Amino acid sequence: MSGRGHQDFSAAEIDWRPGQDPGVAYARFMLDDDNSQSPLVILSRFEPGVRVGAHTHDTNYFEYIIAGEQIVGKTTFGAGDVRLVKAGTGYGPIVVGPNGCTVLIVFQHAAAAVTVPLPRAAAVAG
Repeated sequence: MSGRGHQDFSAAEIDWRPGQDPGVAYARFMLDDDNSQSPLVILSRFEPGVRVGAHTHDTNYFEYIIAGEQIVGKTTFGAGDVRLVKAGTGYGPIVVGPNGCTVLIVFQHAAAAVTVPLPRAAAVAG
């Protein structure tokens, strides 16, 4: 929010960008552009059937499933479900359900939110 204490966006103004994986789009909202330790909010949309490999992040995060469903490891999460993941915890793969999935993720520290892929055998939590 660089220099501004308040910003609002209508749904039509959200800047959706292509994700690293095909079928994934995201919008990024940095709460304080001048502070790399600031929380980072991500909206992500996944097309039906998308698979995201096992990975981790070097920061804690909160995920809220807005719509659709995803299977993380062996657990299915649907609209209204919440995932809390501690920094360094491996999870996945993530497999998106037949109706796609939209999630809201809040990373505790923006600078550490980068996705860190894990070896295939390391898939876990869920």
